[in-house]
Amino acid sequence: MPRLLASPARAELGHLILPLRAGCATLFTRMADEKILEEVRTALAQGQRARARDLLTRLLRRDPNQPEYWLWMSAAVETSKERLYCLREVLRLDPDNLDARRGLILMGALPRDERLVVPAALQRRSWQVELEKPRDEATHHLWRRIALYGGLVLLVVALVTLGVFSVNRLRQRAQPTRPAISFQPLPTATPLPQAQTAATPNPAFTPTITPPWAALAATYTPTPAYGRTPHPIIEAYGLGLRAFERGDYNRAIQYLDQAAQIQPAADIYTLIGDIYLSRGAYTQALQAYNQAVQTDKTYAPAYLGRARALRKSAPNSEKEVLRNLEEALRLDPNLAEAHLELAMLAAEQNDLAEATRQLEQAAAQLPDSPLVAYYRGWIALQANDLDEALRQVQEALQRDLALLPAYRLLGQIYLLQDRPAQAIPPLEVYLTYGPPSPDVEALGWLAQAYAREGRTGPALALLDRALATDRLNLALWLQRGEVNLEAGNYADALEDFKAALNLNPRSLAASLGLGRALLGLQAYGDAYMQLSKSEGLARSEADKAAIYYWRAQAVESLDPRAAYADWQRLLALPETAMPAAWRAQAQAALARLATPTPTPLYSATPTGTPPKATPTRAATAIR
Repeated sequence: MPRLLASPARAELGHLILPLRAGCATLFTRMADEKILEEVRTALAQGQRARARDLLTRLLRRDPNQPEYWLWMSAAVETSKERLYCLREVLRLDPDNLDARRGLILMGALPRDERLVVPAALQRRSWQVELEKPRDEATHHLWRRIALYGGLVLLVVALVTLGVFSVNRLRQRAQPTRPAISFQPLPTATPLPQAQTAATPNPAFTPTITPPWAALAATYTPTPAYGRTPHPIIEAYGLGLRAFERGDYNRAIQYLDQAAQIQPAADIYTLIGDIYLSRGAYTQALQAYNQAVQTDKTYAPAYLGRARALRKSAPNSEKEVLRNLEEALRLDPNLAEAHLELAMLAAEQNDLAEATRQLEQAAAQLPDSPLVAYYRGWIALQANDLDEALRQVQEALQRDLALLPAYRLLGQIYLLQDRPAQAIPPLEVYLTYGPPSPDVEALGWLAQAYAREGRTGPALALLDRALATDRLNLALWLQRGEVNLEAGNYADALEDFKAALNLNPRSLAASLGLGRALLGLQAYGDAYMQLSKSEGLARSEADKAAIYYWRAQAVESLDPRAAYADWQRLLALPETAMPAAWRAQAQAALARLATPTPTPLYSATPTGTPPKATPTRAATAIR
């Protein structure tokens, strides 16, 4: 029997064996890693990128601080953004890595470095070709036999493997299996909402508009994507990114949904929310942002996106929006877009000083971003500085011709400057290439510009589209009634103003419009009664002037003395309460009614009309 070692000896031997065992384990791990890395090289050489990504993901999970693994991953990923991320990781771990630096220079992420230029002398290649040696016939026949026998052996092995595989499949059929990764679109994916518009008698507005950015060789994105994490093992993620980059948003959401089911990640949910938000699907966007926050409570862009979605889907949610934006900046003080949202929020609350402060903080981080110029124009519009607003929005479009909200803002500014002809092109671009969900406010602006340029048909078509989306919008009913009045469609105008009065019985504009429509239909008695009802809704001298002006025309054929009294009341008001043409018409009517045989002239459209309604300054910011 061998004699057992004493306790101190065993302890000393254990101290010697443990480091040896640890060293052996490390050595075996390195050998295994080298073998996996060799398989990665082989897979890349054979064009099997998916397999290479899978193998590299295993290595990176084991050792994420190995720059060589990230360098090989840059060759295995699909998109340029993922490749850029991998190369930057290499330089972070190994600042002297020349391969990563060359790759970033080629991608335009780093400036040219003359030290890395390969001299022309070393770029020469040898073009000498060795002559093919004549083949030995005996050796050739020998190799043919070996290939034949080898093929037979491989066939037998394949048949045996197939049999074993079939048996295993039969055994596993009753057992729960790990779900396979599928990259096909989910059949139950929620489609993006499309606006359902009722059929209208007017033709649909489908102008053929060439976007101003069509001449560009490639569109550009002024604001870089926020720290997008590569998910190389999930092919659906790469497919979703490529679909997003080419503008196929429905397919992008389907693939990204698949990726999130396989590997839930905050950046995936946030990207899904951004797509929904850009398409006007605010409820779905809010759900995606909530999932992102639940997945990772430290991911700042999720709070930024949730704030934007809340602004759209939940009116009077300023406190909740502010809380999310502040949390986003607490997690990432360099998130410039959160400062932009805070600037917009402050401007809406008429705190222009705070809006300017937030905007300048964003400008310090994004000095060349078109978003900064866009928001400066928006804030200038809130301050009623139309010239500065116009200058800033034009600068934003010079920096990015594809910034669609800037076209919306530009059209709004032109309308406020009483330049409807200039307002039409930018609004057409925005409505043609903007979000698929109808923007009823922008539709109303373009309809107003068309009407003021005498294009009544397209104006009515746009208002029909807008009302099909929002039938409770009082301003749209009033606007369509005015357009119908100017076009001589008095019966249609009558229905529009009736609908407006049903929404708001205290609306002076609707009550006056109804009286004017009755006057156009030559229902003078009904027009007089309706306009007399409007007198109780007057709040200013201008309101009284409009009532007297229209009622005098309605009653002149029924009671000239009553008409004479209304014309006198009109002239008794200050000159600033009415257009000059109204005063001239009243003076002519008094002179005419003073004669024994007055000749009344009736017209539902005045010779001088008050200033047209202009769009509000509550512009909608970038979404």
